[in-house]
Amino acid sequence: MRPRSSVTPVLASGAGSVVKLLVATLAFTGAYVGVEASRDASGEARANAAAGAPVQTVTLSAESVPVTTGTVPAAGTVTVGAITDTQGCAKPYRVQSVIENADPEKTVSYGWRLERWSVSGKSWRVYMASGSGFTGRSRTVEWEPRIVNNPGWYRVKLSVDGGDVLLSEKFQVSC
Repeated sequence: MRPRSSVTPVLASGAGSVVKLLVATLAFTGAYVGVEASRDASGEARANAAAGAPVQTVTLSAESVPVTTGTVPAAGTVTVGAITDTQGCAKPYRVQSVIENADPEKTVSYGWRLERWSVSGKSWRVYMASGSGFTGRSRTVEWEPRIVNNPGWYRVKLSVDGGDVLLSEKFQVSC
């Protein structure tokens, strides 16, 4: 009997099993991340319960791109600026606003929505969402969404649980 020749097929079939397990693990991880992303986007609907609230349009100025550290927006405004230290088609942006809290003992919840213009649907659609909250008088809030390989027109909406809705002007992302 030749022990060496009987070991080779076992090693080859074991390597094939390892590759199959790796592919299955990657598929499961991708599915899990997709479910988490859709759950975060649907959770934003709860943060925007103030559907009938008036929308305030905020001007996005050229001076806000790129965002410089130490720049604090005025209360009731939203600033959007590109973070310039990037290469390729991954475009991170810094979005900032100041939220006033009339009752420092009460928690303020707020939600960000990055919306992309749909040419086919002729409407703004949620591209990415996030939310948070704080307790205290007022706070400068910040969000850094990243747009990867998806050029188009975007805008940012900030909804505060008190009913305030702030809306940036649209901005174009190109790659």
